[in-house]
Amino acid sequence: MFNKVIFIGRLGKNAEVKTGQNNKEYVVFSLATSESWKNEKGDYENRTEWHRVYAWSNLSSFAKTLQKGQLITLEGKIKYREVSEEVEGVTFKHSIAEIHATSMKRLSKSKLRTIRQTARARTTAQHKRNRRLSLQ
Repeated sequence: MFNKVIFIGRLGKNAEVKTGQNNKEYVVFSLATSESWKNEKGDYENRTEWHRVYAWSNLSSFAKTLQKGQLITLEGKIKYREVSEEVEGVTFKHSIAEIHATSMKRLSKSKLRTIRQTARARTTAQHKRNRRLSLQ
């Protein structure tokens, strides 16, 4: 038996760097996955699930570079953490599912990189137009 999950999804916000009790750095981020299907009426329905992902050790260096909206794939395992909450004097116990990543790969460029490439392309196009005009 083994515990393995594979996700393809987008980051909900930039990855957040944290330090554990043992002074080791780790990264936490939220990952959105979506699915769609046709209901009985023939209309499409969508559902987005949010997953809390933890990256430790060598993966934390890579995960630090991830930005909101990026598409990634990851492999990992599901771990459950027991939590107690008190609401209006009543204690509720429940489990929180966490994804502990074992490997990750970026499937889309960062938005910043895309913006830089777009700006560079516009500058180059403008430079070519100006050059053509000066040659006339």
